[in-house]
Amino acid sequence: MRKRLDVVMLTCLLFSCAGAACGDDDDGPSGANAGRGASGAAGQGGDAPPIHVGELPSAAHTVGGVVSDVAKGSRIAGAKVQVVGSSVSTTTNANGEFSLPDLPEGLVSLSVEKDGYAPGYAVATSSDAAQAAQVALKKLGREQGYDPKQSATLVETTDNGPYAVIFTPDSLNTSDTRLTVTVTPLDPTREDSALPGDLIAGGANPNVLSAVTFAEFGILDSSGKRVNLKPEASAIVELPIPINLRSQYTLGSKIHCYAYNPETGKWEDFVEGTVALSSVDEVTPVLRASIRHFSWYGGAPAVEDQECVVVQAFSKVTGKPLAGATITARPGLKAVTNESGVASVTVEKGVKVKYTATKTYTDTYTNDKGELIPQKGSIVIEIGRVEQDDELVSLIQGPCPASPSFPDTSKPVKIDTALLPTGAFVYEITAIISGGTTSVIVEKGLPDDEGAIEEPEPVDTAKVLLRVEGGSDIPLVSLASTLPDDIDIPATGLYTAANNQSVPASGGERYTLTVDVDGNGSVDATGSCVVPGVLTWVVPQNGGEYSADEFTASWTDSAAGKSGYNPEYYVLFYTDAGDFGAVYNDTERSFTPDKPLAPNTYRATLQTAYNSSEFSGLSVQGQLLCGSSVSSEVRFTIK
Repeated sequence: MRKRLDVVMLTCLLFSCAGAACGDDDDGPSGANAGRGASGAAGQGGDAPPIHVGELPSAAHTVGGVVSDVAKGSRIAGAKVQVVGSSVSTTTNANGEFSLPDLPEGLVSLSVEKDGYAPGYAVATSSDAAQAAQVALKKLGREQGYDPKQSATLVETTDNGPYAVIFTPDSLNTSDTRLTVTVTPLDPTREDSALPGDLIAGGANPNVLSAVTFAEFGILDSSGKRVNLKPEASAIVELPIPINLRSQYTLGSKIHCYAYNPETGKWEDFVEGTVALSSVDEVTPVLRASIRHFSWYGGAPAVEDQECVVVQAFSKVTGKPLAGATITARPGLKAVTNESGVASVTVEKGVKVKYTATKTYTDTYTNDKGELIPQKGSIVIEIGRVEQDDELVSLIQGPCPASPSFPDTSKPVKIDTALLPTGAFVYEITAIISGGTTSVIVEKGLPDDEGAIEEPEPVDTAKVLLRVEGGSDIPLVSLASTLPDDIDIPATGLYTAANNQSVPASGGERYTLTVDVDGNGSVDATGSCVVPGVLTWVVPQNGGEYSADEFTASWTDSAAGKSGYNPEYYVLFYTDAGDFGAVYNDTERSFTPDKPLAPNTYRATLQTAYNSSEFSGLSVQGQLLCGSSVSSEVRFTIK
């Protein structure tokens, strides 16, 4: 297994392009690699020979890409990829890769179908330079039977709460009474890569949208054909507000709602929804709206406060600025880099923006030993991802003009791109920041049906960087690299700060972890979390005496109000004899016991759970945990 996976790590994303027009575009970067080659670095550390890159012509009118599972990160083989509105289609190979050559000029909207998954969509442009498309699919919700002559509320529940669709009788365009309904939830705070197409509204001037809550609603008749609403009919849907966004969208808030249109590649059919309590559990805040067409649907208010930023892409393959790369911002618009690798992108002001740079090439890559020579005309995808730096200086307040200038005062978002990891294997990252220390474990292997890696193999060649908000970057190094050369130990996949450097873990500070899983120079995964704050009792105070009828416990949290920080608190009151007086577990920072405490002396403990962030993406999964916080124990008396 070790030898096989090392070989896989050395290969780039390659898939046959038989019949593709492999042009001689002179605009593509060229020249020898100035440093370690991207693929040569993967799996071999600094001993691998560099990759020499000759001319990199771009395949005209070709769209290539990869399809993956948004939860597992694994590639999906056998998915049907079709150009919407045509018969042009293909199927992903064993590594989830596809290529569509000889496409007509202009917008290309793709649909992707695979049994057991909700339909996926992507948008690319067919031109004299090939484009890359990435599609992440979400597992379908459970199948539920429905007779359209009846009223019904069908529900799918996640940790955010119940997702529901409410039908009225005879509202569907079918006479079949044996329908199958699936509700597939999507939380954009964790799964935004599975949102169809680009997150923009239709119209002559595309509008940037800010994702809140989404789901895919699928209805099939007994023959497997999709069913939709009758003309002028509607249904009610309820989509939970993700926990991390509830402070922004309170009860009574209005949110714009859209359905995805595969024909245009945009979000359309605008209606306005309202945040209300769920009709299912009467507790969860949900977006309630009327729906006129069953497909991908969700709440995404138009971004009114926009700014124009400069992005610059650099290729780790050539060591030069990457011209002709497609820059995608979430939330934001798309742009294409110029000959200096620079583009201007309209984004939402004041929020963390995720940027992705992609470019597709054709031709042959090889190293000094003559290895890894793919079929002539193979397609290679170069990709890089970053999250916006806090010190970013915007180019313009408001949307980018058609022909912006780039003043010296602008500070670009820099994206380093490298060859996309390939293979059916998945990298898994487990990271913990707690008590002034940080530890990261990187493993790889083949996922089982539940997404867990079978026979995980440690990876010691990743590049891991920890960024402290408002502070400096701290590189984390593998355990193997810290040992003397004469000590040989098996790979551990464990990364910590070099030289036992202490990592500040102050309450309320945000930490961002970036991981280049295959060591090729491009960030493959990013996680961010806030270290829980310092907890301080307000009531009870140590040694205090209180009346049972008037007793309400409360406390402060120094991290309260930080973006993305919404911890659960655990409170326990118990006597010296070990009898429980009250237990509390919720997100509010105060509570009144359900039953008045009996007169006695009690001990009070208070703590938070870990604050977590998910890693997800192509071939990557895992979790970042920011450590728990525990208050001092206090003793108090109920009279």
